[in-house]
Amino acid sequence: MVKNRRILSILVALMAFGLGACESVPSLTQLMSQLPGLPGLKALPNFHLFDEQSCAKVDDKDVTRVNWTRVPEINMRVRSGEFEPMIIQMKQGWPYVFRIRNRDDKPRTFTSREFFTNMAMIRITIDGKRQGKTCVPKITIPVKKTAEMRLVAAVDGRFEFEDIPLPIKGLFLSEGASGVIIVEERFATRYQ
Repeated sequence: MVKNRRILSILVALMAFGLGACESVPSLTQLMSQLPGLPGLKALPNFHLFDEQSCAKVDDKDVTRVNWTRVPEINMRVRSGEFEPMIIQMKQGWPYVFRIRNRDDKPRTFTSREFFTNMAMIRITIDGKRQGKTCVPKITIPVKKTAEMRLVAAVDGRFEFEDIPLPIKGLFLSEGASGVIIVEERFATRYQ
């Protein structure tokens, strides 16, 4: 019993360290296979915390036709631990430039697994630096900096977001700020 608690404590600590160090989250099996001296851990099922293959995509030809200077812009700010506006509306199939400006004295994290997997992310920049990955469960906005996402609202639905460092359902580690993004269904497909 004590040995199991010790192993569990080690795993939780390593997962927290590993999850905090990167934007894309490795699977639990990948984390455990790197632990030396814990036999049998490679036999556990692969619990994907975030599957990079599941993100929505759009055709590259369609993306090249988008004039990003003329698409609708969404501007959000974080101030005193609150996202403003807390409710965002979009239309399915439309491209958007979505900016989040952090005006707080601590980094803020915009986390929404469902939003990121259902939007076709074209580009993510943080403080003017283009990020290597576009299929992520969250983005962290540094103090007094801005994050920008160029995206196409690929799937309609209601997507909640919050300021939470670990994008794992069931863990209540929210910093308090939250809101919702509503993507309205495309009218042409609504009545088919």
